[in-house]
Amino acid sequence: MYPVRVCGYCPEVHVGPTGHKAQNCGAHKHQQRNGQHGWQAAVLDDLIPPKFVWHVPDVNKPLERELRNFYGQAPAVVELCVQAGAAVPEKYKPTMRLDVGIPTDVREAEMVV
Repeated sequence: MYPVRVCGYCPEVHVGPTGHKAQNCGAHKHQQRNGQHGWQAAVLDDLIPPKFVWHVPDVNKPLERELRNFYGQAPAVVELCVQAGAAVPEKYKPTMRLDVGIPTDVREAEMVV
C-alpha cells in the first residue's frame, strides 16, 4: 500500500512516500512559496470530491425524466462503493436513504400526492 499526498494549494495528487520537490505549483500566491507544493496526507474527500450523484437501484433500466424526483441522491463515494460491492465508509452512512420508493411508471407517479 502506498501513501497518498495532496497539495494544499492546488489539485495535484502524489502517490508515494513523500511529495516531489518540483516547483510547479501554480496556485494563488505561488510566487511567495517559489512554486513549492504544500504536501499533506490525503483523505478520501480529496481523491473523490463530495459531489452528489443520482442513485438508481437498477442500472440496467433507462432513467425516465418524469421520475427524477423519486431517484435518491448519494455522495459519489457511496455510489462507487454500492456499484463495486464494497462496504460504505461509516462517515457516509448518514447521507444514505434507501427507503425511497420509485414508481414503476409515470402514471403511478402522478397519483402520488
